[in-house]
Amino acid sequence: MKIHGVATLGAAQALALAAGLGSAAAYAAWLDAAELAAWAIALGAGRAALLLVDGGLKTSLVRHAQDLTPAAGRRLTRCVCWAALVLSVVLLLPLGHLADHGAVERTAATLSAASVLAYLLAHAVSLMPLVRLERAGRFDHVGRAEGLATLLEFVLPALLMALGVAAVPALIGGLVLGRLSRATLLAMWARAIEPTASSSLAAPPWRDALAMQFIAACSMLRDQVHLWLVGPLYGVAWAGAYAFALMACALASQVAVATVARVAVPALRPLGPRRRALRAARTLRRLSLVTLPILALTWPVLQWANTHGWQGQWTLALSLLPGLLLRMALALPLSVLGAWLTVAVAPREAAAVHARWTLLEVALAAGAIAAMGPSGLAWSWAVGGALGTGLFLWALRAHGVGMMLAALWRRPAPGARRWSTSTSS
Repeated sequence: MKIHGVATLGAAQALALAAGLGSAAAYAAWLDAAELAAWAIALGAGRAALLLVDGGLKTSLVRHAQDLTPAAGRRLTRCVCWAALVLSVVLLLPLGHLADHGAVERTAATLSAASVLAYLLAHAVSLMPLVRLERAGRFDHVGRAEGLATLLEFVLPALLMALGVAAVPALIGGLVLGRLSRATLLAMWARAIEPTASSSLAAPPWRDALAMQFIAACSMLRDQVHLWLVGPLYGVAWAGAYAFALMACALASQVAVATVARVAVPALRPLGPRRRALRAARTLRRLSLVTLPILALTWPVLQWANTHGWQGQWTLALSLLPGLLLRMALALPLSVLGAWLTVAVAPREAAAVHARWTLLEVALAAGAIAAMGPSGLAWSWAVGGALGTGLFLWALRAHGVGMMLAALWRRPAPGARRWSTSTSS
């Protein structure tokens, strides 16, 4: 199988990064911590709802050796559409009731409702097109669709606010247009892909999908501790500070990490253990060379911006950055190791590794917050990132991780072969 458009996907992520930096600066100037926390909560609600309706299907279908038959794909699309509609009603009716009685702030409820609807309904119609494109290695199309969606979702609201539009309708408009454009482009490009000889899977691998759903739930639980633990205990100001600091960290490492995470599963799937190990070593070395210098520059650049552009508004958020940036650096190998684990072991075994890592991180977070207050979460995340990398290395010990570590230790030979976009079994 040939992987197309790795460079295009990377370029799309780079464009999204540049746009995200500009919009983040605008949000920091125009929104206070409470409004930024409401927006972070809304995005978290949309992605949590997406987890419920997807059930790990996308990842399980991409990693499977066989394609769904066309008829099975159509049946699955209908099921996901109905599930999205039902889940939207189930989630939004209680949210409206809570907002009416003052239990949830109206702005947060409005943004969360829009996010849930946009994410669920767009995902329902784009699931199978995305699976077909990723299995075919057409990451050029995926990159274009994702890049445009990111621009609309994060940059358009900043432009609208600059023109005088209120924050809530600007954020909602960008979110809806971004999700709609992504679904439309994915569906259009997927139609050109013909069914393959491996299109013989008559039903989705539901057990694998449940394991992948559990893995995604663990990831979301780890990544949103600031919303479900720090926010309720210490208020929206701290939740907003963490949201801003995490957004800065994500932007600093987004291009390379997002590209690797998207391409690695279909690229590693057809390879044998030795070639997987060597491919993982090459990928991790290049990922580190691209990402670590950017992470090192993030704190001083934002310190300067906070002093000269934001009048010290985000001093609290910047105090969290050292621990969070250390977390990003120590957990960097997980983008490669996670994909490797997904294709090397049974989904249930991968889910067990993620469960152990999540329990460890939650325990570290609770202990650090109890001992150090809300700022302790940043440092617990740094320790958790290092321990998570260790857990994944141990889980892959029988699948060639020793060869990967040996390849990383050796100095690359002059003129070594660059990343190859083609794989074979």
